[in-house]
Amino acid sequence: MSKKKKKTKIHKGVYRLVIIILALLIAYVAYLKIYKVSSIKDIFEGVETKEANLTEYIVYGTHLNIKGNLEIDSTNIDKVSLAFKTINTENQEEFPMTYTKTQNGIEFSTSDLINEGINLEEMPLNTYYFFIKVDYNNGTSSYYSLKNDTDYEYKDDENLEYYTITKNEKNNKIDIKFANYDMSGTEIEYMYMGVGYIKLPDNVYDVVIDPGHGGADVGAENGKYNEAELTLEIAEKVKEELEDLGLKVLMTRDGTEGNEYNVYSVYDNNGRVNVTGDSKAKYVFSIHLNSIEQANSQSGVEIYAPAKINLNFAKSLADNIVKSADTKYSGLQMNYKVDEGVYVRTLTEEDIESSRKGAIAKGYEPYDIKENTPYLYMIRETGGIATGAYVDGRNTSYGVNKYYDSNIGVEAYLLELGYINNRIDLENIVNNQEGYVEGIVKAIKDELLGEDYVAPIKKDDKEQTNTNTKRN
Repeated sequence: MSKKKKKTKIHKGVYRLVIIILALLIAYVAYLKIYKVSSIKDIFEGVETKEANLTEYIVYGTHLNIKGNLEIDSTNIDKVSLAFKTINTENQEEFPMTYTKTQNGIEFSTSDLINEGINLEEMPLNTYYFFIKVDYNNGTSSYYSLKNDTDYEYKDDENLEYYTITKNEKNNKIDIKFANYDMSGTEIEYMYMGVGYIKLPDNVYDVVIDPGHGGADVGAENGKYNEAELTLEIAEKVKEELEDLGLKVLMTRDGTEGNEYNVYSVYDNNGRVNVTGDSKAKYVFSIHLNSIEQANSQSGVEIYAPAKINLNFAKSLADNIVKSADTKYSGLQMNYKVDEGVYVRTLTEEDIESSRKGAIAKGYEPYDIKENTPYLYMIRETGGIATGAYVDGRNTSYGVNKYYDSNIGVEAYLLELGYINNRIDLENIVNNQEGYVEGIVKAIKDELLGEDYVAPIKKDDKEQTNTNTKRN
């Protein structure tokens, strides 16, 4: 090959390379314009060096709630929001917050109800940086990062982990973390949340079903029937139906528990409270049968719920069970009845004083029981900080709730399906279990998955369908 032809070939190759580079540059500029790529530096553009103090961040059920305070001049504030900033995203999402003005600034909160706030199930895949946005009457706004002022176990090196409910055989994992950023020599702390796909770990569940009593504790009785056996039968059927919907379900007991399983073992490692906490589930449903001293004097369904929650789900449970099981709402008229079939029972002043006196008599420090603390332990102790759980082992009659001071709580409902010592209720519960199961499952499906949700066909079902099709 002549030198002239060789040079011409080299020049053509260089020319082609230049064309490719220019095309890539043009494509990259177009990408920047379309997607408005930014960096962590752009996220903090315009953010104040003053930090908002985060005094509480709690996940209860499927929702995240935060509370805190900010020392600013609150004179001309128009509104306060929680702003979600993301890299590579043009739009900024904002969540409206309630706030009150104080002598030094404001106190803010996402919600006064523990099962409302930021719905973690609805967060798309991304990384979100949280800021308190304050809008003023003159049209200006200021952004403040969130400094972790709590004493939760996730304060330093750890992060809060949340797994979304299984839908279409898919789950997301959400990590809530804190980090520091250098703002021109001033280090500020900030809160952020990462959302990504994950294969659900073996020890993580969507729902816990808790059949009441068990072992040496048979619960309420009537003739040859007892509460522990009947609730287990119903719970097993509920579990099967929920699993058919694609949910991952854990039972707190399966009927093999021995006499060591009783009212004093509920806080043991294999007790129903810690089993529920270990599961990382979003909901727990404790199934019971009621009883009253005078037989046949009361009947019907009672759904017990925590205080400070949106009660729509509790009402749905009551309504669906009554309809599907062809039963009725309980006629129990107490000051803690809040709707037909719905009850919110909390510890009274007399209950708290009795607990205090009992502690002193047994020689341990009385519990610091707060207002609106649920009376029923399966509602109280499974919710952690959100529901005022307090069994920390100081009363040696019981074990330790490992999650009493956790800021991740399981949303709990106790279902009293009827009165075992009411003839009509008992007959219906024994002979019409499918009706009760149908009502429970429908309420759970509508709340967790949506009314229109259709469960994916399992592999075995597909194979069976294909076989039947070929035969036809």
